[in-house]
Amino acid sequence: MWWMLLVGCGQAPQMPEAGETLPTSTLHKRTADQGIRLVDRIAEATLDLPATNVPEGTAVAGQFVLDSGWRRVSGAGDSNNRWRHSSPVRLARKRYSAPPQGLRLLKAGEDIPFEAMPFGATGSWHLSSDGIFITTQDSPATWPNPPVLHSDRETTLQTRLNVQASGLSPAEFVPYSLTLDAITRKGLLLPAPGTATWRLTLPPAADLRLGLAIVPRTVTRGGRSEGARLFVEVNGEVAAQLAVRPEGRFQDARVDLSAHGGQEVQITLRSDPAGSADWDHVFLADPHILGTPTGPPRRVIIVGVDTLRVASMTQHGASRDTTAPLEPFAASSVLFDAAYAPAPRTRPSFRTSLTGLQPLNAIGAPTVADAFRAQGFYTAGITANVHLVPRFGFNSGFDYWHYENGTDADVQIRRAKRWLSAHEHQDSLLFLHLMDPHTFYRAPGRFANRYVETDPGPLDPDLNRWRVMALSDAGRLTRENKQWLQARYDGEVRYMAEELAGFLAWVETLPGQTLVVLHSDHGEEFWEHGGYEHNHTLYQEVVQGVLWIRPPGGWGEGPHHVEKNVGLVDIVPTLLDLFDLESPATDGLSLAPLLDAGRAAKVEELNTSLEERALPIGHLMYDTERWAVVADGHKYILQTMSGEEELYEVATDPLELRQVAPLYSQEQMDKWRRKLAQATGWPVGAGWRVEITRASVPFTLRFDAPVEGLILDPESGRKRRANLMWGETSSKGPDDLGSLTRSEDGLSLTFSPKGTAKNGTLAIRLDHRGQTAMLQTGDGEQPVEAGATISTKQLRLSLKAGAVILPQNSVRQALAQENTPKDEASGASMEALQALGYVE
Repeated sequence: MWWMLLVGCGQAPQMPEAGETLPTSTLHKRTADQGIRLVDRIAEATLDLPATNVPEGTAVAGQFVLDSGWRRVSGAGDSNNRWRHSSPVRLARKRYSAPPQGLRLLKAGEDIPFEAMPFGATGSWHLSSDGIFITTQDSPATWPNPPVLHSDRETTLQTRLNVQASGLSPAEFVPYSLTLDAITRKGLLLPAPGTATWRLTLPPAADLRLGLAIVPRTVTRGGRSEGARLFVEVNGEVAAQLAVRPEGRFQDARVDLSAHGGQEVQITLRSDPAGSADWDHVFLADPHILGTPTGPPRRVIIVGVDTLRVASMTQHGASRDTTAPLEPFAASSVLFDAAYAPAPRTRPSFRTSLTGLQPLNAIGAPTVADAFRAQGFYTAGITANVHLVPRFGFNSGFDYWHYENGTDADVQIRRAKRWLSAHEHQDSLLFLHLMDPHTFYRAPGRFANRYVETDPGPLDPDLNRWRVMALSDAGRLTRENKQWLQARYDGEVRYMAEELAGFLAWVETLPGQTLVVLHSDHGEEFWEHGGYEHNHTLYQEVVQGVLWIRPPGGWGEGPHHVEKNVGLVDIVPTLLDLFDLESPATDGLSLAPLLDAGRAAKVEELNTSLEERALPIGHLMYDTERWAVVADGHKYILQTMSGEEELYEVATDPLELRQVAPLYSQEQMDKWRRKLAQATGWPVGAGWRVEITRASVPFTLRFDAPVEGLILDPESGRKRRANLMWGETSSKGPDDLGSLTRSEDGLSLTFSPKGTAKNGTLAIRLDHRGQTAMLQTGDGEQPVEAGATISTKQLRLSLKAGAVILPQNSVRQALAQENTPKDEASGASMEALQALGYVE
């Protein structure tokens, strides 16, 4: 790529001295000229596009008749032969328990049933990276109606890529996003032969920059583009001719337009077939015209470090010098000592940190990049976690997105430097994600065993959480073995800190003003509460996050510590406030008064808001569902299915070693239930759990005061829930048990069984403690109270008193949106998830 120049090696630059006083922010003042971004000026363009680039006579795109090429690979008798055919579509995984979304095998227009490998019933099909398999007596090539493979993905792609089939207007058709290998870029789709023409006044020393590519097909056989050309024309004269090669990667280019600088001209981008126009879907990545810099740029760098625990950081009291290299940066920053992640796992936490919304509200919401890009900022994301990918919407608002799972910090930082160097004179926003402290703990070279003093025993760096915990549960890990594992983790932290320290110092050599946010998505546990890794508990070691913010130029004589509770949810509103950008409402608070001397008068008001706020935490995947709230120096945790409650005085017991809930009366516990309700927006309080073990008839519970109820999702009681986004299937849901209807006056709850699931639990939040009810069935009615068991031929219920939370409708609706089928995950992604133990 034209801007991928090697950044000079040698000794890392030093962090410059910062002023002794908090600076007054001028980030809201725009000074740099952002140039002309053609992607944002489609409405002004004259567009001329071909109706289609699919060759005449081509069969339905994505539909393949498999009438030959079948080979018998095994058999179990004459009636159960197994036949293999190479796949005409790309298959990313080694094996499949279900076909990829939208991939179907048809016989005479009817779906052939799919069964997972290794074999399957006669007449079924399955697939793997080796191809497509059918279990049948005769070769499918001999069938009167040979099998037809249908790929919705290719059909959808070709529909979108061809103007006539898409049904879009030219202005709607041209904006496009393309992923090639690890890189996703926004730009213009200009099938050949096509033109896009603008009337523009060029800046002095005008320079056109763009990336070029051919949109590839998703299939392994069929026609291909032979390549194309792009002509750049000024006032009808050709200024440049660029080859667009069908190589499956972006080719960056620059065109010198300085001869026309300062003039009003007609600019035309014209795609042209190199030969045939078949499949010539030309893509132009972020074409923009820059001129001579007109003023100092503004810059935001958000560094998100995966799995960085506060307790392993030197600046937060760690005994090791793990993050000592970051001390010069910390010394001119504001450090938030009580920052909380909304979840102990990656996806929901980064959704929040990038949107300013709580995780369920953040699904599908615009990111911070959308807000900054709307104001002319150039935006990029460089990530290394399998969850931070375009298929989950994380690249919303980002012009450039580079994802490669598990990449070391030095590589990530080189990529960041290249992008920043290419945009050093423009307002820009970069999200840089570092994966290093995450399992597996394999820091390079001298860092791997820097802190190791004990024997690993049966441990090795390649064991995932489930295998480590199996050893722990079997009593095979000594205290020293566990110390070895944590020492390996700390080596990763030290490696990350050294790489990051050099990068942050280098950033300060760039022109203009740079604001840096450093945060983690969650921490890591090392048996503080009996477990290891993350995503299994809501204790401090996994939900207390890192949050450091350095204003432009820094604030010397630090670090400046803030002890008030803040959250990752506060990052985006803080940035929007400092840059005076408009955006939809967020769930967080702006911390700008703590970073800008010009807002010092608002510090007291902010501190009051922080003290009064209750922060919600939850979204576990690999243990029974529970929700927590941090407020008034305490953390309260409530398990959805069991109703078990925990309460800790985190202000005086930061390690959460003393559970104080048993010391509180039910009336005193009501305060924390109300806090959890305030934080989540869900009903929380004293109530009943109605455990159903038999229900073949409807029943009604009628109360003397309004109540709220819910059928609990059985997934909330599982230790490990299904990873729906990665193809795993869930157990039966609440709808399989039946339905629960609340009367208009709120006094009655009627349960109607469905019969698919025989056992389940209702949660009922009562208006007041000690409430009784009347149970109504076809046999009459009877009074019931907590502790009662009702057993008839048609009904068996057990009523138990305890705290309840009713989140499932909100959670399930939001997850249904998140789990909307998308493109199949890549084979590399699945292998990474399987290695980590996150997918079977």
